[in-house]
Amino acid sequence: MPTVQLSDFEMHYVERGQGDETLVLVAGFISTQRWWRPILERLPAGFRAYALDMRAAGGSEQIESGHNVARYAADVHEFVEAMGLSRFVLVGHSMGGGVAMQYALDHQDRLKALILANPLAPYGMRIDQATTDWINSVQGQAAGQRMMLLGGHGTPPPEADLEELVTDAVAWGKAMYQGMMDDMARFDVSDRLNELNVPTLVTWGDRDRVIPFAGIMDVFTKISGCGLEVWHGVGHHLPRERPDWFVELLGRFAASRGSAATRADRQK
Repeated sequence: MPTVQLSDFEMHYVERGQGDETLVLVAGFISTQRWWRPILERLPAGFRAYALDMRAAGGSEQIESGHNVARYAADVHEFVEAMGLSRFVLVGHSMGGGVAMQYALDHQDRLKALILANPLAPYGMRIDQATTDWINSVQGQAAGQRMMLLGGHGTPPPEADLEELVTDAVAWGKAMYQGMMDDMARFDVSDRLNELNVPTLVTWGDRDRVIPFAGIMDVFTKISGCGLEVWHGVGHHLPRERPDWFVELLGRFAASRGSAATRADRQK
């Protein structure tokens, strides 16, 4: 089980593939690196990927403090520094998309590109108090976590996969779970997105009941040159629901960036 020592905890990660295109994958709320397994199993040739367990998630060391988007973005930076990754593509899903946006604002010079899959809205999570109270009340409870996971899928996952995801979700301790719930409500980088000058792609499934399309459009309209893909019949967990499509998208996006760079060089 590969780990790397960061400033205040030991982070577990999974590495797959080899090549010049390096991906760093950050999963969402109640998730672990296992969320990315379908993508890791399908990596295109020439891609190397690191899927991270954030602090206290999955195989990473348990730690009660630091459960907020800004600290998670700093953890990502400590990881890439420790691994010697000078330039890479950052991929974030849901809450991990918020972490990825924060990382890009802090360290865009390190990014080849930014991919945001059904990301946390740049203006944070805006849900009513009753829903927030219910989500907090089912922390650590398998039945409640199962309901949340199924509610996020446009197409239910196979039962064995769902059980693994529920197990990971139940293991999220109270400090981590409620700390991130509180911070996602406070999160707001909407007014800073125009600072980014990184090739960016944002995706959304039109059956996503977690992230509003208005949040996706906030990203799309404020990051210069941002691309957008909306997938019909797909829910919040887009890369897991359609891993073949998502991997094909990674390849297309990498190729389009390469073509753009070549054109720019020719124009110099």
